[in-house]
Amino acid sequence: METIIIGKPAVNIYLPLQEFPTEGDIFLIKSKNESVGNVGATSACLLAKWGMNVHFTGVAGNDAYAEKIKDTFKTFRVESKFMETDFESSTAVNYHVLNTKTGVVTKVLYNDTESVLKKFKYDFIPNFAIIDGTELAGAHALLNNNGSVKTVFYGRIGDKDSIALSKRTTWSVVTEKFAEMMTKAEIDGSAEGYVNLYQKIVDTSGKSNYIVILNSHKILYCVDGKVKMLPEMKINIVDSSSFDSIFIGALSFALMNEIALDDAIKLANTAAAISLSKIGEVDAIPEIDDVLDNSGLREKLGLAKKENNSAKTPAAIEPLNPNVDVSSVNTLNQTPSEPEGMIAQPNTADANMAFNSTPNNFAPETEMVNNQVPETQQNVVNQFGNPNPVNMPNVEVNTTNQGNV
Repeated sequence: METIIIGKPAVNIYLPLQEFPTEGDIFLIKSKNESVGNVGATSACLLAKWGMNVHFTGVAGNDAYAEKIKDTFKTFRVESKFMETDFESSTAVNYHVLNTKTGVVTKVLYNDTESVLKKFKYDFIPNFAIIDGTELAGAHALLNNNGSVKTVFYGRIGDKDSIALSKRTTWSVVTEKFAEMMTKAEIDGSAEGYVNLYQKIVDTSGKSNYIVILNSHKILYCVDGKVKMLPEMKINIVDSSSFDSIFIGALSFALMNEIALDDAIKLANTAAAISLSKIGEVDAIPEIDDVLDNSGLREKLGLAKKENNSAKTPAAIEPLNPNVDVSSVNTLNQTPSEPEGMIAQPNTADANMAFNSTPNNFAPETEMVNNQVPETQQNVVNQFGNPNPVNMPNVEVNTTNQGNV
């Protein structure tokens, strides 16, 4: 499969602090971290590391940061001959103030928006593309010249141009902020609120399939007319900055290998969660064996372990605490503790939450929650306070096998 990734590569500079600074503070740090980042560049390196053939196109300056990006691509065997050099601008740099106690990152992004791609032709016909939303002209040129290419779009801010581009792509993975700006709605944390948000997305989405990365790292999406939510995975977060980039890369890997969307999202979510245990984006890309083992998808997908590659789960990862606040929709039952060092998934009955009362545009349900409601489902409904089924969508728990983690 021929894959092109269109984006703006950057170098992330991480400044670790024990606490978030207030205005006028002075901090002396003895170390800093630099890692190649941004969604397009990180996705390219992940796909190459996981054995895919990928090409990257984007603009960098004529400076040391550009050389670092090219050297990183060379290390991962990402084909970068379509990259362009802007001699009048500098390479994009993201300054990350990292709170080492919480793993939360505050970002200051430098990007010359006038520094964009000028050439849109390749010596191959792409079958698959990742568009990170930073090179709109290059993305539209690709879609205009190759209407059959399958595309994954990442949307961070829902401005008019980005929303228009998202509607032309096959899959659009967007942030909670993007979804709210697109629909002019705010998420209130209720099941009804999530369904209404997704209905508004569908009303204006064109042909694209939307996947929403919520601020809590829960994933909102739709399969066969069911609006679903994949809960977040609780781990020791060292650096929260890599989640979206790793999610996009791993999701694209799954879709390129024609893995069903439920499993593709689970694979991507596991990879993104593992990445949070390290500082950086490209530096935090996990091994495919770690992701397969911790997601429980190896046997289901029939993927053999790589030879001479003993997968080791990052030691910093803690088991999932399945007790989730009711306000965040996912009300999970307590599960037995997991072996030390493993990422624990929600139990088999609880990993995907499907809201049964779906918008009118979706296909009718074949299984009704109110008929023979399993105990787990009833627990969820009761904890919402027995909502009126007319005004509040019931919650159906998808019993997809979640693997032994």
